[in-house]
Amino acid sequence: MPHRQIHGPQLTRWSYFSQKFHEKILVNTEDAIALMGYAFTSYEVHDTDSQLAQEAMKCFQSWVFYSHRAYLDSDITLDSLKSLTQSAIQFLAYDDLYPITVELFTDVLSNYSKFLRRGDIDTLSSVLNSAWAQERFELIKSGDFGFESVQFGRFLLAFGDATVQDLARSPNDPGTQKLMSMMHGLLACEGYAVAEDEICASALEFWSTFVEFMIDFLYAEGGDKELWIEPARKDILQAIEECWAKIKVPPREIGASWDSESRVGFNDFRKDVADLLQAAYPLLGIEVFEKLVNLTLRSLKSQAWEDTEATLFCLNALSDCVSDDTAEDEILGVLFGSSMFSQLSEVAADIPAKTRQTSVNMLGHYATFFERHTEYLPAALTFLFRSVEAPALARPASRSIFSLCSSCRKTLTGELGAFLEQYSRFLTTAKGDTKEKILGAIASIIQAIPNDEAKAEPIQRILEFVEHDVRVCISSIGKHELDGVKEPAVTALRCLTSIGKGLQALDDMPIELDSESNRSTFWDDGFGASIQVRIIEIVETIVEALGQEGDVIEAACSVFRAGFTETAPGPFVFPPAVTTRFLLGSRIDTPRLDVMLTTACALVNSHSTGSSLRIDQEAGALLKHVSGFVHTIGDPAHEPDIAQNCVDYLARLVPRYVDVLLGMEPKPSLEEMFFFALKCLTVREPLPKRSAASFWSSFVTLHGLPEPLQSTINRIMQHLGPLLAEALIANIGGGSARSELDTLADPLKKLVFRQPRAKVWLESALFNENFPSQKVDASEKKLFLQKVMTLRGAKATNQIVKDFWLACRGTNFAYAS
Repeated sequence: MPHRQIHGPQLTRWSYFSQKFHEKILVNTEDAIALMGYAFTSYEVHDTDSQLAQEAMKCFQSWVFYSHRAYLDSDITLDSLKSLTQSAIQFLAYDDLYPITVELFTDVLSNYSKFLRRGDIDTLSSVLNSAWAQERFELIKSGDFGFESVQFGRFLLAFGDATVQDLARSPNDPGTQKLMSMMHGLLACEGYAVAEDEICASALEFWSTFVEFMIDFLYAEGGDKELWIEPARKDILQAIEECWAKIKVPPREIGASWDSESRVGFNDFRKDVADLLQAAYPLLGIEVFEKLVNLTLRSLKSQAWEDTEATLFCLNALSDCVSDDTAEDEILGVLFGSSMFSQLSEVAADIPAKTRQTSVNMLGHYATFFERHTEYLPAALTFLFRSVEAPALARPASRSIFSLCSSCRKTLTGELGAFLEQYSRFLTTAKGDTKEKILGAIASIIQAIPNDEAKAEPIQRILEFVEHDVRVCISSIGKHELDGVKEPAVTALRCLTSIGKGLQALDDMPIELDSESNRSTFWDDGFGASIQVRIIEIVETIVEALGQEGDVIEAACSVFRAGFTETAPGPFVFPPAVTTRFLLGSRIDTPRLDVMLTTACALVNSHSTGSSLRIDQEAGALLKHVSGFVHTIGDPAHEPDIAQNCVDYLARLVPRYVDVLLGMEPKPSLEEMFFFALKCLTVREPLPKRSAASFWSSFVTLHGLPEPLQSTINRIMQHLGPLLAEALIANIGGGSARSELDTLADPLKKLVFRQPRAKVWLESALFNENFPSQKVDASEKKLFLQKVMTLRGAKATNQIVKDFWLACRGTNFAYAS
């Protein structure tokens, strides 16, 4: 049957039935309005029993909700229903009708403000400016968070959200000023945010909306910006001051009494305040930054530690917003040149742990400032190393040390000995993640030493620290003291990884085009090579002792991957044969085998660019190893994670190592690999399917390769092309999930583009007896094939595939007969 063109929006079954539904409902509209109007009038004029008015309000609420649905479905507007709105608004002042009325208008303002006419908005504004509203506002501001008070607060905020443009455009209007004053008041209610004050989080959302609107206006063309911007800036600054008061951390005894929901809510509120600060900075600029720094200095002077923490938290939020402008640097210089570090590092001072922690975090956030102004660096690092010795501060302090050392590495090379000494002081007491960060920080300083030979001695020194931990671990195993052995072993490996990352060349390093001729051989042989051997021995020692632990295997793989991104020789740029030897030690029952296979993929990937060293022998050995896993698994559905990584490895061999792939022996194993990649397209698990789609997308497009390689590829495609087409059509014909269609459309598009016999293969698959759907007929299949063969471009193919999939599922009228 020929394809029927449907003009306008594409119909669905739901839109068809909803249209019929709306037609039946709409005939009752006038009767319903008359009935509700009678009930409203009776209550207003004759003061009848409120029960009738309450039921009428519930009915009105249902009709308003329905009108929203009708508007969304069919753009139907029930204008006659709006004739009741003014009467409904008046019921806000009636105690017995207030709960349902305020609920109705809160919902309408939040979700369907188009229902309200200009006059309705004006009436609501008058209500909110009345003595009645002021009385309710004062209740909630004083800390009354009863049901009706919270209802009023949400109603007020919903009105603010719905009219935010009007509020911003008329800052001098007395009514606007009163409403904005109430919006500020909702940020300043009594009690701690969320845990006690139930409205401030919603109030913060209004101010975020207000800021968002003003930012859009700021960058819009035209308009008299000065009339709006200055009043808005003052309001936003005031809102931030009110937020600052609400983010102060409570004393420990109060915080300890909160339940987990209150603690999470309070912390989320603080994060939302940080987001508001970041969003508002383009409007407020350096003024708010300077105010926060001055506030910090005042609170430090008066030792108001909760105030100090709240202000430093705000400054941390702005760290990504401030530029390297001279004025902003001068303001920061005043803060970092003050007595802040010495005050906050006083052991005897009764300073809350949260205040110290936030100050420690701040130094990491402003690492680029210290890179520009190294004169402030010694005091900052001294403070951080003192903080590391406090268990509660060790983790954030070590993170900030790493951040500062990474940014300021070139400045700190002369202090390397002092860093090594500092680390040795707390070697036995530091926790694992603290060790990782500080050793990584030291390694980044070593990286800045320009001479490879000069790097060797300090690298050996930090390796001694790691070896010390390994010896303690192995000694415990020898004494059969197995409790807690895994953690120090994993820590040692993660420390190696952190060292390797710290030693990586910076991204902004200049690239020497004649680097091959000047390539250093220090790390390939001699003393540099012995350091590599030392690192490898640490890894192998731990894996030999605790290779049955998945965390150990994963951490060991991370050590090898640390050098994969490097383009120049280095202590962690191991010979490919060394990494391959480690990977070949895996078996089907090795814990975290998927991580081992991912590392094999990363190894090949790091040698897949045209300028990188070819690793044919290693790639071939790993391919044979992977084929053993494929043979053991058989069906990808049995081990989907391993199956995914096996096919991922095949994909990494294309195109640079396709000759290695096709040269695999014995040939039955190679054939088994290809059929396994086809099976992965037909399993329900999405990850193997995605990897298989990626492999086939790459393989079917191979062309122009030297003979006899290209002929071999062509023969493989002639043999497997029909099977690939059948697997793709089985998915697109309704056998896959909708979320997988974009992934599957790519190999389909490549197949059509590169393979001359693609049309024959696809047609055979469409009319195969195994085609999964009975919802499409022959004409629709032919139409699909015609579109696929003639249209070009990823978007077009993706849409065709989705439409056909929907038709095969029986939910797309575009293919309906």
